Amino acid sequence: MQATGRKWDRRIARARELAEIYPFARQILLFYSQLTDFQKSSYLQFPSACVSGDSTQSRLPAELDEVDLVSLVTRWRPFLAMMEGAAPKALADFARGLKASGRDAASCLLRAAWPTNHASGPGELQAPLASAQPAPARQAGCTPFERLCAHAFLQPLAEFLADRAELAAPSDRSPFCPYCGSPPLVGVLRPEGEGAKRSLVCSFCRTEWNYVRIACPACDERREDKLCVYTAPKFETVRVEACDTCRAYIITVDLTRSGLAVPEVDALAAIPLTLWADETGYQKATRNVLCL
Repeated sequence: MQATGRKWDRRIARARELAEIYPFARQILLFYSQLTDFQKSSYLQFPSACVSGDSTQSRLPAELDEVDLVSLVTRWRPFLAMMEGAAPKALADFARGLKASGRDAASCLLRAAWPTNHASGPGELQAPLASAQPAPARQAGCTPFERLCAHAFLQPLAEFLADRAELAAPSDRSPFCPYCGSPPLVGVLRPEGEGAKRSLVCSFCRTEWNYVRIACPACDERREDKLCVYTAPKFETVRVEACDTCRAYIITVDLTRSGLAVPEVDALAAIPLTLWADETGYQKATRNVLCL
């Protein structure tokens, strides 16, 4: 478990670095750095304030319990105040309005956004990802901005619990997180021998697990002529991995090209690649915290 804030500091520093390299993504990356700084402070308070009972369980708790909610809701208004001051205008305006709601409304929203889908046991292949959405997005009563705010607010708690979990090695054919059951946010290529191994990073709790190198995580397509990789010279470490069978795609960060990359941050910076894939008719498997 990474008990310190070092991994959060790496995300913040990388976002600020890329904001200077990519002016078109500057506003989004600087907002992300401020959001991540708030998430870091939440993550670091959980050992003493927010977690009770068995925090080493191999599955995400099915519901937020009352102890979690009491501690979480006290940070809800400061979170919304940060969003109001740092987020792009439409989201900032929404956070300002949401801040006027009471504690009971906040508790209901956070309960609704907590994932209820749990991963299969090791070796079990789940339903195709193309038919799934991130767990918070399946809550019919939430608007997109409500889901976005709740997801960003809850993510540090989910990551804290996942860091403490005792996970069995999942099947490398499972496209869902072995801890919380959410779909992947980003793919990763890490050096292995003379080549690279592929993994996926969870969209909710940031658990990373190995995934088969040649396969679509949305429909399990394995025919190489149906699996496409698109790159752009401006983004040395980032690529679009798309499937012509189900028309899904995932952004993948290639750490064999740069060990300085931080997958979720470098993927966020590659806005032109995401927009190109969307305009080409592919559908992103999972959107990030900014719905990109």
